[in-house]
Amino acid sequence: MKNNRCSNIEASIGFSRKWDALEAGREVAESAIRKLNQPPSFFLLFSTIHYRKNGGFNKFLKGVWDVLPEGTPLIGGTIAGFINNYGCYTRGATALAVSSSDLDVAVGIGKHTKINPSIAAKQCAMMIKNKLKDSRKNKLIINLISGPTIPDLPILGRVNVIKSNFYGWLATHLGIKLFSYFGNGMGKEEDIVDSLSNYFKDYYIIGGSSMDDYKQIFSYQFINKECHKNSVVALGCHLSFPIYLKSLIGMHETDKTFKITGSAYGGRLITSINDKPAKESILDILGITEEQYGDLSGFYYRTANYFPISFEENSNFTSGIAGFLGNSVALGYKIRGNNVKFLSITGAESLGVIDEAFKNEKNGYNYPFVLMSSSAMVLNSLGSEAYTMKEKLDNYIKDTPYLMICTVNENAKSPGKSGFARVYSFNVMAPKIS
Repeated sequence: MKNNRCSNIEASIGFSRKWDALEAGREVAESAIRKLNQPPSFFLLFSTIHYRKNGGFNKFLKGVWDVLPEGTPLIGGTIAGFINNYGCYTRGATALAVSSSDLDVAVGIGKHTKINPSIAAKQCAMMIKNKLKDSRKNKLIINLISGPTIPDLPILGRVNVIKSNFYGWLATHLGIKLFSYFGNGMGKEEDIVDSLSNYFKDYYIIGGSSMDDYKQIFSYQFINKECHKNSVVALGCHLSFPIYLKSLIGMHETDKTFKITGSAYGGRLITSINDKPAKESILDILGITEEQYGDLSGFYYRTANYFPISFEENSNFTSGIAGFLGNSVALGYKIRGNNVKFLSITGAESLGVIDEAFKNEKNGYNYPFVLMSSSAMVLNSLGSEAYTMKEKLDNYIKDTPYLMICTVNENAKSPGKSGFARVYSFNVMAPKIS
């Protein structure tokens, strides 16, 4: 991989597989900035959850700042895995360092996203807006939002499948509202993206939700020298370069449909389907018995994530089934219509979105770097075939610095349009130098 220097902008990828958090932080920063001719204008930093038990993220960030020039704007957080010029990984740390005199940068943070996502988004947006003026034509927001985390419930433990109708009723009507006050439960990313879209109407947006290694227990966000939970972090950037952004859904519709006839918690819980209990209806539609979905390693990971849903009224929105609370069905995102259709995904479709994203961009432009966000479940479901995804990226992007982060949910937006927070999407952004 080269340090790609285009016009007055250059970029480089940092990488480390060291186990110790402090050493990994130093290496990921050093390997990125040593290829730059100028100090970085901003630094995107991502890590898998493993450093939590191998020194902790404060030491990880200390290692980064032992090397990174003081004052460099930095955001990032924990992700399930990543693909970059070096390879395809579910353990380690990576970074994208960008340097240019033709861009202006500011970072922001909003806290307590699960209690009040709109207020958190406003806090984050105002920090960026107060520092950035309308200095350049093209505008970009890169974000990372605290993803969903499964609460540790009294008696039941840490579960997102509650079989008991009594405890499920309590969770539906009382517990799920309380979870957010302790920084747990649904990520509410769609509310944050909706708010950011309103504050940054003329911006491109790309990002995702932070997570751990698929367990959905821990989710960390980085901003400058700090590590946070239950927050949204974002980097605003005004550029002199045009921006290419493409957001695709790599799934197909199935013949499995239903109508929502009852919901709760702002549309994030389905209580009845076709006038019947929601859980019973979902299992019947999918042809799954009670015994098959009993624990997290059963229904949730082997089945539910492979059958996301969309809405006839708003087909651009997709969501996953996040779990069962008694007779209620919890969704990753709130409903965007009452007429629902199940989607499904194949390995070929997961790979095909890369061709679709780059087929018209292969020639004619020189990218200083390419940033992508994609579903961690795609990486998980592909298994060893994930290396085929890297081969495709290498074919299109070649030795240009690139980074694909694998998150629990993804988001994207183009200027003048509404933003989307959804699952199983592939989002690519790159400045374009003609």
